[in-house]
Amino acid sequence: MRLLYDIFFILFSLFYVPYLFFRGRLHRDFPQKFGFLGREITELDSPVWIHAVSVGEASLAAKLAAGIKELFPSQPVIVSTTTRTGNDMIRKLGRGIVDSVFYYPLDISLIVSKTIRSIAPRLFIMIETELWPNMLERMKAGRIPVILANGRISEKSFRNYRRIGPVTARLMNCIDAFYMQSVGDAERVTLLGAPGEKVKIAGNMKFDEQKKEGPVPFTRRALGFEKDAPLIVAGSTHFPEENILIDIYLELRARIPSLGLVIAPRHVERSEAVRLYLEKKGVKYRDLSSVLHKDPSSAGEYNVLMVDTIGHLKDIFGIADVVFIGKSLVAEGGQNPIEAAVWGKPVVFGENMSNFKEVSQIFLENEAALMVKDEEELKKTLESLLTDEDRREALSRNALRMIEKNSGAVRRTLEGIKGYLL
Repeated sequence: MRLLYDIFFILFSLFYVPYLFFRGRLHRDFPQKFGFLGREITELDSPVWIHAVSVGEASLAAKLAAGIKELFPSQPVIVSTTTRTGNDMIRKLGRGIVDSVFYYPLDISLIVSKTIRSIAPRLFIMIETELWPNMLERMKAGRIPVILANGRISEKSFRNYRRIGPVTARLMNCIDAFYMQSVGDAERVTLLGAPGEKVKIAGNMKFDEQKKEGPVPFTRRALGFEKDAPLIVAGSTHFPEENILIDIYLELRARIPSLGLVIAPRHVERSEAVRLYLEKKGVKYRDLSSVLHKDPSSAGEYNVLMVDTIGHLKDIFGIADVVFIGKSLVAEGGQNPIEAAVWGKPVVFGENMSNFKEVSQIFLENEAALMVKDEEELKKTLESLLTDEDRREALSRNALRMIEKNSGAVRRTLEGIKGYLL
């Protein structure tokens, strides 16, 4: 079975590398994916290795790294990522904290073994849930403790893992501690074979986003909007949500002339498709990248801003009057609404929040968000919130209270990690 798995990955690599080459996406650190690491990593003494897939997990990796360094100042901490955007983010957030950042190796036996031997980690921490068979089995064989932090098993992932039940159960037994986000996540990971005594409910570490105080990093004027103009921010959208929101915006603007809209597609590479629809509808817009760089093309009047950059959406939430959470009007499972809530912003999302089921339920139970079933209800809800300041303020207060009530997951996870480093 392992041999077939390795053969599959080797064949995948034979196509993957040329594909990246011709797309111009190879970079100087790409050999790290094949286990070729620099001395800045291999000469560290028994580091804690944290793995964060992409941007969302990178911010959590920075929190854990900071916590570990506070408890054990001399303990080296390294962070791996899968994506380039995640790599860039942890380099930024972990500056002065993380000892080294690198790319996660391809899950081929020889490459994984070479990487583990080169690093000789004291502890391996996975953020959220990525079960790579060779990595987990090699960690267990080397008696290196493995911790799953901020663990999440969506219902869709649960069904997929159940299809390979014996393999999943074997992998679960390679993990020494599971710190899960919710009761539902804990139940699902236990049903997949995680030993019950190793499973703990720590909460969602994203609730530990620091409460935003002081000036907002962006101002409306800096992004091209009037200071007092009402503003909708639509974050992490998926097709055809952008089209829906643009159509709603045009209808609402007929009644609220100063209304502004910020659209942030979940995948930046989809920006061109959004631009084409904006142009088709005759909407004046600008790209955030050109505004930030004060490109002459960003001059002139516009009412729609398209976020074509990575890492800015979190702060843009701070200038919103209302936030729409993307991937929730379509069957894509939604996105995490916490990043908007830490600013105390009214949050609206669709019914398709299966990837964040427990989080969205917490929002609704605390009256910190509104759920809509379709485009028409979204339009009515946005108009109602934009014209009712008291209702917006009530949702804002509830959101901040909810964040405070559910915080503490990082502290609880660090308490567990501490036991493996004493």
